[in-house]
Amino acid sequence: MNGATCHFCKKSFRNRQAVRAHLKGCPSYRQLPKASLPIAGSKPGVLGSGDPYPSARPTVAPRLAPDPPRLHAPRISASPGHKPAPTDRARPIIQQVKNQVIESWWSFGHSIPAETKAQALVAIEQELSRLPVDQLPRSELVTIAEGIRDRLYQPVIQRQEQAREAEERKRNQARQRTILIAAGAAHVNRILRQQQDLDGWTRLDLEQQVKRVLEREVNGSETEAEVQAQVDDLLALKLEPIKSKHREQARQELIEHGIACAQRELAREDDLDARERSCIERDVKEALEEEIVGDESECDVEGLVNEILDELFGEPEAEDGETEEDEED
Repeated sequence: MNGATCHFCKKSFRNRQAVRAHLKGCPSYRQLPKASLPIAGSKPGVLGSGDPYPSARPTVAPRLAPDPPRLHAPRISASPGHKPAPTDRARPIIQQVKNQVIESWWSFGHSIPAETKAQALVAIEQELSRLPVDQLPRSELVTIAEGIRDRLYQPVIQRQEQAREAEERKRNQARQRTILIAAGAAHVNRILRQQQDLDGWTRLDLEQQVKRVLEREVNGSETEAEVQAQVDDLLALKLEPIKSKHREQARQELIEHGIACAQRELAREDDLDARERSCIERDVKEALEEEIVGDESECDVEGLVNEILDELFGEPEAEDGETEEDEED
């Protein structure tokens, strides 16, 4: 490297530019009146070609050395969690994509809460801000944004679908419940019409009792056959005491009818005194109470009375040693 020397203080420098920079603070140069910068310094050991009397030259403003080029600090890479802000050119693109994907979205029968929509907007903004959106096709940006939106919207839509399906099942079950209760009430009416020994008030009371039970227990998930079986069980339970009462009443009436028949038959027997007739009536009554259950007819009871009387008035058994021929003689 060629050196240079200051003509005023005789100091050596690495080049002429360094000499010019040195003159700003050179004491020997600053002591000269109206000193002006020389053209350049000289090499070591060689006198410069400048004027030895610079004060006699016209004053010329010195040329300052240009500032050295500024070194830029190295760019620090972003940390993994750092999200660079979009450039001014990218921001309108991101906003347009968000409007197209979020604000223009619509689905029949579904509504997205404002909180979920805000989450989708933030997620799309964060994702697209990482990409060179001004260099990617618009369709690709929209596809990315739609994927983010659908990932957040899908759980909301699924919950709404499940709630709608549950409500529809509930309505269908309510309709089916009404149909089943009506079918059960009709089945009750058919069965009670077959009960000839029931009066109108008893039949109406039983219908209302069974209907109240059906309204309390039927939920709509049963089949019609199951409801009819339930009605049969309820009626059997309700009718049993009534039937038992009627059966006992009919039994007593049949026993009294049988006793009356026996009394008529005994009245034809002239050889019976009052005590014997009373004993026979007692035996007939006891026999009737053992045999009659209440389901028999009056004819059945009359036949039973005749059998009992035949046993009581049967022909006397033949004595030992007598034969049929002896009886004929």
